[in-house]
Amino acid sequence: MTYLDITDRHFYSVSREILLDKGKRLELVKGDYLCRQGEKSAQIGLLVSGSLKYTSLTSNGNERILSFAFTGDLVGCYSAMRNKEKSLFDIVALESSVVYQLPIWELDTVLSGRSRVEFDETLSYILLQKVIDDCCLNAEERYVTLSQRFPDIHNRMTNRTIAAYLGVTPESLCRLRKRLLTTKKI
Repeated sequence: MTYLDITDRHFYSVSREILLDKGKRLELVKGDYLCRQGEKSAQIGLLVSGSLKYTSLTSNGNERILSFAFTGDLVGCYSAMRNKEKSLFDIVALESSVVYQLPIWELDTVLSGRSRVEFDETLSYILLQKVIDDCCLNAEERYVTLSQRFPDIHNRMTNRTIAAYLGVTPESLCRLRKRLLTTKKI
């Protein structure tokens, strides 16, 4: 997966400061929902500690892990925020986490015109890149990227959670990880 680090962008530093200054602090424990599929949510958040997973239900009722969010990430259902629609997925705490959250319209009032456009374009790019990567990269490639972005992932998430995200069994993940450690790719 190609990960676009937005922390050096002007809109990110401005958004971060606004969220920390004006946002509501939410403390989540493992299993708490930040956002529920099918409910309206116009909140943008900054994850200041912990990790979250984005999930949706498949047609047969099974949970599918779509993505993860880690410390420093902006979080929320972007399409629901912008379109005043219901969330397309759940956002659930994987561990104790802290998020500063604010209605998107409040952030918009503070961001300048160019920063707001850059914010929207960058988040749209990230979402599109995620879809392309999920369709075009294999489990090993996605795992390498995930491990590079979040090196201590195995200390904070179960193999079952990581494997579910990759679409492999926990046993396959163990074999994959062993092979990558042997070849020094992670």
